[in-house]
Amino acid sequence: MSLNNQFLIAHPALQPYIDGYLYLDMNFSCGTGSPLNIYPVTSTQMSFVIDEQHIFHEVGEDRVYQYPLCFLGLLDHSRSFDVYPKELIMVIFKPYGAFKLFGIPQRYFSNEATDVQLLFPEIKNLTEQLKEVAKMPTAVVARLENWLLKRLISAEKINVNGVAYACEQIQKSRGLVRIAELSRQVGMSETNLGVQFREKVGFSAKAFSRIVRFNNINSFITENNTVNWQELVYKFDFFDQNHFIKEFKRFYGCTPSQWHAGLSQEL
Repeated sequence: MSLNNQFLIAHPALQPYIDGYLYLDMNFSCGTGSPLNIYPVTSTQMSFVIDEQHIFHEVGEDRVYQYPLCFLGLLDHSRSFDVYPKELIMVIFKPYGAFKLFGIPQRYFSNEATDVQLLFPEIKNLTEQLKEVAKMPTAVVARLENWLLKRLISAEKINVNGVAYACEQIQKSRGLVRIAELSRQVGMSETNLGVQFREKVGFSAKAFSRIVRFNNINSFITENNTVNWQELVYKFDFFDQNHFIKEFKRFYGCTPSQWHAGLSQEL
């Protein structure tokens, strides 16, 4: 798969909630070539499909997604698509960013793709405006960003500071911080912390920590030509190797050794 990516920085006012914008060109016709595999990460995304045929079909599922403007919540397992668009422009939200800007509980979007026009019917006009400049990524981003800045003004009273701090601590610890310790740091009970995370991030703090941990594991595997699996199990605090393999397969759809071998073949 040939990729042509362009990353654009968000407006300073949006940077606390948005990592940036990504123009993604997968450089082959929709519906052909290798499957598109997506894996759990710590961000949610809103994607504008540039292709006229804005179709997604997941392997093994009957449902077909045909959303020109689509919001994807956090995932806790891998997904594979055999039909998908060629060109996308994605808004990459921080874990709590979509809640801040949309004001909608993120638990409704976990493991789901949602038509943004169902969430905000007035956005249909914006979708038409985006289509007018679809072949100019910077113009698409400018119009998307203008709408997001308006959302930010209306979201002034939505507070995500506690969860934002907790997410930062989880990421600093590579997903290894104990939830009891995290609760103490943010001044919440474990129960309330779980409620806040499901509301503002989409999963519990424990589940989000697991995503962070496996993102770090993936980085470690990618950066090392040889991996001592027993050492990795100890490094990332798993009970045993069987537990690690089971969890890894849920996240990436294969065993750690198969994943590492696949990375080696790509080099």
